[in-house]
Parts: sequence; structure tokens; C-alpha cells
Amino acid sequence: MRGFINTRRLQDGVELLQQPGDLAAWLHGRGLLAPGAAVSGDDLDIAVAMRESLRDLVGANAGRAVPAASSGRLDAIAAACGLRPRFEPGGGMSLAPEVDGVAGALGRLLGIVVVSVAGERWVRLKTCRNTNCRWAFYDTTRNRSAVWCDMAVCGSREKSRRYYNRHRTGSGTAGA
Repeated sequence: MRGFINTRRLQDGVELLQQPGDLAAWLHGRGLLAPGAAVSGDDLDIAVAMRESLRDLVGANAGRAVPAASSGRLDAIAAACGLRPRFEPGGGMSLAPEVDGVAGALGRLLGIVVVSVAGERWVRLKTCRNTNCRWAFYDTTRNRSAVWCDMAVCGSREKSRRYYNRHRTGSGTAGA
């Protein structure tokens, strides 16, 4: 899930899903879409909207509110692909879509999300507190307190920004 969310890097504007072929390659490379399956511009628009809604959903693990539009969008995509429980012959269970193609691939991604929410790892998937970054990362701290994707980059920038603002406004203790 983290890989899908991070197909767009907000901080430097890099978008890995620019063309329908990019989406096809990404989904195929993860075994979610059959080789040669057609991917349209509309499919790409839906996938990008789903990605940003998932970014918002993961942001809830970092203390942000999930916009109603994002929740509604994820609900609509899940409904469109007919996401439902599937009971495997070996006794396992999964959430799988009733449709094939890109809609089915996106449904499989949503199925992974739903199953993950029930596990311990989901709460560790967060987005960076830096609003210009919002990179998805796993919080590996023991107490799940990480808020930056990278302390040396985003955390350091934020600390420098706060320091500068404190001293610029005269509320710092420098020279006292």
C-alpha cells in the first residue's frame, strides 16, 4: 500500500502515474493486473483519486482527519468493483473484487487495506507531518511516535523553521 501511495512525491512534484501505461505497468508489476489488459485515461484518473484518498486515510494514523470526500471516494470505488469476502479452499479468507481489469486491480488494493486495518501494522503506516511531503512511511518506533518520514530531512527542516520563526519574532531566548 505504501508503494502505491508513494507513486506521487508531493515534495518534488514527481508523479509516477502520468500515463495509462504507467498505471498498467505498476499494477502488472505487482501481480494485480493481467498482462496486456487495457488501461484508459479514466482508469488512471480513478486510480490517482484513490491513491490520494488512501493518503488521506493513512494520514489518520498520524492524527489528521480524513476528509469526507476521501471516505466517500473509497466507498464508491469499493462498491464499483464489487469488493466482497472470499473464502479460500484452504480455509483462508480475503476481500476480492467481482470484476476484472483495472477496477478489479484497484479493488484488490482496497481489499488489502481492509484486511490490514484489522492487523497491527496498519496503525504504523503514517504520512509525514510535513504538509508539503506527506510521504507514506512505516513507523518503526517502539511507541509509534514517529511523525516525520525522515528526521534528517523533514524533521530537521521543521525544527529549523520553528527556530527561525521564534527568533525572527523576538520570542526566542537568544541574547538574553
